[in-house]
Amino acid sequence: MGQLFKRKPEKMMRWLEASYRKNRTRTVAMLDKSTHEIMAGNYELAEKFIAQGLNACKERPTLFNQAMIHYLFYNLAVVYFTRGRYTDALDIAFRVYRRDHSLINALGIIVCAHARLGEVQHAVEAFELISKKRAQRHLKLFCLAEIEAAKGNFERAVTYLRQLLSLSPACTLHLNRTEMEKRLEEWTKASGHSPVK
Repeated sequence: MGQLFKRKPEKMMRWLEASYRKNRTRTVAMLDKSTHEIMAGNYELAEKFIAQGLNACKERPTLFNQAMIHYLFYNLAVVYFTRGRYTDALDIAFRVYRRDHSLINALGIIVCAHARLGEVQHAVEAFELISKKRAQRHLKLFCLAEIEAAKGNFERAVTYLRQLLSLSPACTLHLNRTEMEKRLEEWTKASGHSPVK
């Protein structure tokens, strides 16, 4: 899904919305709608659909729904991270990753939440796990940018983020381009340079 969003974001957004309309009350609809709202930057609405999905999973504890809980919680970690609730994001992402080590994006949230909390050593240690996996370049660049910003190396953080933004329509951890550009502006100012448009 992430690959499709990177290549054709508008198509991915239409696909997620169509899936929601088709599946309506099923948990997959809540997952797709929450993902759509995260990518659109509507975090409060995304959280509403995540809660609905989790309630549906609780009411109908099928094997499929038990698997869906994992992805709904990942989306919740993304929402918390984006809204600045780094401790909550870290806690949820850690649980998700502990359950499924193949979900490297959850590990990315762990890295970035540690960095945002100023826990640089923990962020670096978690990033070493990403380096050992076949993680996408987008995720690595974003994590490196967050780590460098946490260290106070804002110029390096800006360099990594600019590299990320130059790679097609950037979307990492379901964060849209607007979120990336906010970080770029924040870190560019912190580095003492004026933003270059």
